[in-house]
Amino acid sequence: MGKDIKTAVESATKTTQEQIDSLKEQLEALLSQRINPALLEAADKADHAVAHARELRDQHVKSVTTKVRAQPIAAVLISSLVGFVAGRLSK
Repeated sequence: MGKDIKTAVESATKTTQEQIDSLKEQLEALLSQRINPALLEAADKADHAVAHARELRDQHVKSVTTKVRAQPIAAVLISSLVGFVAGRLSK
């Protein structure tokens, strides 16, 4: 009877380990075939979005710089007004 229990436990342990190994292999295959490429694609899209945002920022900075150089007095007056209003609102 003791041998039967020991054999049953060993058999269950072996079966469980085989199932764990099989699941591990399936998970590794899933990661390498589906998830890693999806992550790489998402990272690539994020890089493109960041590059596009930088281009837009540079264009806006250039546009504002051009406008300020064209009308420096108006730019100073507008920024002073914005600073005054922000100061009044913060109190």
